[in-house]
Amino acid sequence: MNLRVLFVLFIFVFSLHAKNQKLTGMYSKNIEVKRFINYMIRKHNFKRSYLINVFSKAGRPKKMRVKCHKKSYIRGMAKGKKWWLKSCGYTKFEKTFLTADRVRDGVRFLKRYKTKLEKIEKKYKVDKEIIVAIIGVETYYGYIKGKYEVFNTLAYLSFKNNRRKRFFRYELENLLLLTYRQGLNARLLKGSYYGALGIGQLMPHNYIKYGVDFDRDGKIEPFSYIDTMATIAKFLHKKGWRYKDKVSIRASYAGLRFDALKTNTKRYYVLDDLYFNDILPRHKFKNRRFRLIKLKRAEYDELWLSFKNFYVLKRYNASNYYAMAVYQLSQEIKRRTK
Repeated sequence: MNLRVLFVLFIFVFSLHAKNQKLTGMYSKNIEVKRFINYMIRKHNFKRSYLINVFSKAGRPKKMRVKCHKKSYIRGMAKGKKWWLKSCGYTKFEKTFLTADRVRDGVRFLKRYKTKLEKIEKKYKVDKEIIVAIIGVETYYGYIKGKYEVFNTLAYLSFKNNRRKRFFRYELENLLLLTYRQGLNARLLKGSYYGALGIGQLMPHNYIKYGVDFDRDGKIEPFSYIDTMATIAKFLHKKGWRYKDKVSIRASYAGLRFDALKTNTKRYYVLDDLYFNDILPRHKFKNRRFRLIKLKRAEYDELWLSFKNFYVLKRYNASNYYAMAVYQLSQEIKRRTK
């Protein structure tokens, strides 16, 4: 028997073994997982043995503790509205993300990567302070990248009955693509409970769509500072960021609680709406229309006029508190680097 026949026989036996390899572990009897494996093989040419190995070793993710959710709101309101706002209002958010240490470390981060940030800013027309602030809020400049095993959480959320299972399955698909292309071990990556990973805490599909190999090492790495800064800039640029334009302006009004106009909605207002309701912007601006954002505190409401860039930040994270924290942190960093 010649070598060619032996080789063909070996390939046949190996492929037969891979095809008959059984799925074990918590997903061994899950039909949807088996269909997903077949889908990944058919669409992306994944090896069956690789996918079976990954899913067979998957485990149940750690439970996430969320303090400010609907159930805690009901319990908290029983203790009083002021108690709830102190625990989950913007004051609590501010004390977490706008500390003196976070501002100081943001200034240091900007100075350390100033040359690269200026190149990224020039290319994508996104303010470098905003890029730094996003990394500062998301992972404290790369020091806190998440404790949850991303593959386990995405797999669990993808095949558990919930209203967003299609979204999580899409992210699981992109996680496998990302790790396979970049030579990463999908099971070892850690991030947020909902699958965000890396220094910028982007979802896997965003690395596929907006990922930049800015350091030119042949890989788009979620845990590379240079690649992450460029990826964030490209993301914001594609979402419509207006370079050097305003994000938000604080406004004054009579009283401690604001209910004169609808806030935190998609409705636009013009200057006449402010004058007729005794609202006074604290700075001049040229934007013809804007939306109103209300940040709830224990003692009063903060009112802000928000512009296009504010809602670009919300494409990164949909929370008004998040977008405002990023903006205010960027302003503090900018003020201290002048």
